[in-house]
This record gives sequence, structure tokens and C-alpha cells, in this order.
Amino acid sequence: MKKLVLKMNKPIISYLIIFVFATQIQAQTNTEKQVNNVFNQLVLAYGNAKSAPLLEIINDKKIQKTPAFYSPTSKPVIKVDAHFYKLCQSFGKDSLNALSIVMSHELAHYYNDHSFCSDFAFAMRDKNKELALKLKTVSKNEKMSSESQADYQGLFYAAIAGFHPFEVHSKLLDAIYKTYQLADVNAGYPSKTERKEMANSALQKANSLYLTFQKGLAFKENKKYNEAIKTFEELNNYFPSRENYNNIGVMKTLQALEYQVLTSELVHYPKRFLYPLETDNTSRLNQNGTRSNGSEEDQQKMVFLLKSAQKDFEKAISLDPNYTKAYINLACVFDLLDNPEAAIGKIKELSKEQQNATESLRILAIAYYHAEYEQKAEQIWKELKI
Repeated sequence: MKKLVLKMNKPIISYLIIFVFATQIQAQTNTEKQVNNVFNQLVLAYGNAKSAPLLEIINDKKIQKTPAFYSPTSKPVIKVDAHFYKLCQSFGKDSLNALSIVMSHELAHYYNDHSFCSDFAFAMRDKNKELALKLKTVSKNEKMSSESQADYQGLFYAAIAGFHPFEVHSKLLDAIYKTYQLADVNAGYPSKTERKEMANSALQKANSLYLTFQKGLAFKENKKYNEAIKTFEELNNYFPSRENYNNIGVMKTLQALEYQVLTSELVHYPKRFLYPLETDNTSRLNQNGTRSNGSEEDQQKMVFLLKSAQKDFEKAISLDPNYTKAYINLACVFDLLDNPEAAIGKIKELSKEQQNATESLRILAIAYYHAEYEQKAEQIWKELKI
């Protein structure tokens, strides 16, 4: 009878083994998916010309020494403990917000070229001789300065990426120290008390800068361009990013358009000659008049603003040579400066795929028309159905 029972239970046992194994695989896959999604959102928010570091998710059964770890090797990599994702899940609706804090912090170390690794590097020093040697060359003050920078930049870019890191930050730090059994005091390293003080200061700074960023966007939406430009220039003192320079350039270009003389082509074909900067300037182009009377003073103001915007777009491109939006905006500026050939050339610098994007084709058609290649312009407008 026993043998019969065992024989009958084999399929059940096999099923249970397969079910447990499949469940583990599914959980592992979900962890990797969530971590990768957060990582990609953060990389996009940083918008840095440097290629993103590698991402490695450690799936060991045993919890690691640290939740995440940036390794500045010849192939930079950010390693994330899968158990840390489980810790983040304990924060419920704030799980991804918690995950974004640590991952953005590690990315800040990478993008700022902090060669001593990361906040929790001390936890790894005994198992890595190369790391131990690097850590000895860095003073405690240097470590604190780098940590402070990674703290506020990490929080800021996590917020820019669409997460809500501010409220959960303090609780997460306590949970990390407890879960990973990190000592409150380590010789030569910021203590837990010091780290919490630094984190609180960074929290206030990052929150203030994020509110400044939101204020800049609000000024931009309400067409208060001077106020918006000042706001984004203030942000550039802390985060000289491609987006900030591009935003400043766009607002200067929109200001310049206020001095543009309303020509017959703008009156009869407003959609065709709408520069792909912002869609809401359609209303201005549809007006029967314009703020500019074509005076020499107005034209000088327009040229001054456009040349200033040109520098901003060129700066954005220098920070990220693959920043397509800045190329398109710069092409708009060249055309407005009566240099359609330069506008065409700038679009031709893009990849074939980027050249065929709607915004690229729109400015290309305008530039072709102004360069007296009207047939090419008509062909594009026909393709775009405008």
C-alpha cells in the first residue's frame, strides 16, 4: 500500500516542484523588470552624454553586504541586491520611490566620476583589496562631500524622473541600516548620525531645487519667458543639463518670434510655417497682426535673442551629441537668422531615422522653401498632409 501511495504522489510532488520553481522564476523576472524600468527612467532623467553604466542584479539566496553598489571599473557597473527590492516592497505604494532613491544615488556617483565607489563602500572593503586601497586615499571630508552631492542630485533626478522620493527617504535609510546590519560608526567614514544629517540637508536642498524646476515650467507655460529663463539659469548653477540649456534656448527663441514680421506666407499657411519649438505658438501666427512693426530696433532684438539661443542649443548638444531635440531647435534658429542652408545641414547631421521624424521634416520643409528649393518643401508638406 505504501508503494502505491508513493507512486500516486509522484506526479503531485513533481507538480509542486515545478510550481515552486516557476514561482521563483516569475518573482525573479518581475524583480529584474522593475529594477530595469526604474534604472532606465533615471538614466533618461539624467540625460548625460556618458553612456549608462551596466546594471547587474544579484540574485543570491543570501542577502548582500549592501543594497546597491557602484563599481568604477573599466566597465562601470551598478550592482543591485535582489533582496533590496524585497525591502522596497515593504514600503507598499512607495516601493518604486524607495528603489529610485538608492539607484539614483548610485547613478549620481557614476555621472560625477566619484572613483571611491559609493555610500555603502565601507561594507565591501574587507572583500575587495582594490577597493580598500582606493578608500584609504580618500579623506572622510571628501567622502562626505561626495555623499552629499550624490544625495541631493540623486533625489532631484529621481523626482525629475517622475518618482516621489522625498517623504520616504528618511525611513528608507533607517531600514537599510537595520536590514543590512550596517554599523552606526565606521572609522574614516560618515557615521549613521552624520549620514542622516547629510541626508536631511540634501533632502531640503533637492526639494527646493525641484520646486524651482516646477516654477520654471510654470513660467514657461504662462509665457513669462524672462522669469522662466532666470529660473532655469539658477538651476544650471547646480545641474548644468542639456534640458535646462534647451529650455532656455526655446524660451529665447519664442521671445524672438514676438519680433518677427508677419509675412503673407505666415498668414496664408500658418501650419506649414510653424516652427517645431512649441505647439502653442500657433495662436500668435494666426493673428491678423504682430507685435513687431518691422523696425530696425525690433530686428536687432530678434537677432540678439536668436544668437543667444543658438549658444544655448549648441551647449545642450555639447553636453549630449545625441540630443535630437536641440538639433531641431538649432535648425529653427538658423532659419530664423536667414541661414536656411545651415538649418538643412544641421538636420542632415541626424541619423536617417531622426531626419524622418515629424519635427525634423517640418523644419526641413521650411528651410528648403526659404533656400528656394520649393519643390522639395512641397513634397514634404504633402507627405505631412499640411
